[in-house]
Amino acid sequence: MRLLFTTLPGPSHMLPMVPLAQAALAAGHDVLVAASGPAPAAAASAGLHAVATDDGASAEPYEDMVRRFTETDISWSLRPDEVIAHVAGVFAEVGARMVDGLVDTATAWGADAVVYTPPAVAGLLAARAVGVPAVLHGIGTRRPTFRPALQRLAPVAERLGVAELPEAEVELDLNPASLVPVLQDGPLKSGAAHVLPMRYAPYTGGAVLPDWALRRGDRPRVAVTLGSLRTFYGDGTRLLEIIDGLAKLDLEVVLTTSGADLSALPDPLPGRVRVVDWIPLRALLATCDAIVHHGGMGTMYASFDAGVPQLAVPMAHDDGHAAAQVLAARGAGLMLEGPEATGAEIASALARLLDEPGFRSAGGEVAAEMRAMPAPADVVAALPGLLGSSR
Repeated sequence: MRLLFTTLPGPSHMLPMVPLAQAALAAGHDVLVAASGPAPAAAASAGLHAVATDDGASAEPYEDMVRRFTETDISWSLRPDEVIAHVAGVFAEVGARMVDGLVDTATAWGADAVVYTPPAVAGLLAARAVGVPAVLHGIGTRRPTFRPALQRLAPVAERLGVAELPEAEVELDLNPASLVPVLQDGPLKSGAAHVLPMRYAPYTGGAVLPDWALRRGDRPRVAVTLGSLRTFYGDGTRLLEIIDGLAKLDLEVVLTTSGADLSALPDPLPGRVRVVDWIPLRALLATCDAIVHHGGMGTMYASFDAGVPQLAVPMAHDDGHAAAQVLAARGAGLMLEGPEATGAEIASALARLLDEPGFRSAGGEVAAEMRAMPAPADVVAALPGLLGSSR
């Protein structure tokens, strides 16, 4: 079986797909990733074969949106329906710019199915254009294919000779049952013929780990991250507020920066603060007592997998904001509005997470749920039969 994987340009959208792709390779299947921006490089670093769908033009609308949402307050000034309309337009433009490359790759390579993430609507369109089954790969809380974006691609679908765009034949659901999704674009409607649960297996790359990462220190250890996109970090002013706020707590802080140039941070930093460009989150969280993050789906699910209490401080009124609500509703963490949260409020919320055992208990329950779900290898074993019957 030949599986063609695709997703949005950001590396954070590629990483959740890696465990399934690696499981497919281990089972003897052929795997190819076709994407744009940093996603192909993220796939290649995971040992996967990858090609670019275009010259990088499809990544531009996505990167521009991220900059607008993180460098201005535009996302907080829009109503939820306006945010959806804006994001739908961006994702549709990304899809329109990459779909021809996807179709060409699927045809030339002889793909048997296209595996795509919910916002990467070009994946579904390409599968329909080529005439092969589609697999919707979740990346966290359950989401159908992002229909508001797909609907805007109607002219492109017509050009490609696609009359209808029904949901994928198979949906891979990574969401533990106790996490209730918050959907900004309407109720959850999945038209997939088959829905397969699959365990979220955190993958954030490999690394040579520093010795301190393998053992706990004398103080509680807290991870602070704003994810993989450097735009989220700015010059470090927001991180400085967080660090200053946590100064009153007797903590060891591990700050991951994604290699951003944080000119606002003092040099040197307080001795209790470690700064690393990048460290696999799964390894870091194994010795952490809590985490402060931006609400990113991958970060949140890696933290659920580790069972650590979480403080989500979303920096934009986007999917991270919705994810933070899921976290808080489950009782496994707390949420603060990113632009308004002060360092003192963040410190107060973190103190609650460390002092009140209910947060860790809830996180541990979610971790146990996740570990009881079928592994990617189990899902790979089931896919050929389901996809063969769908063709």
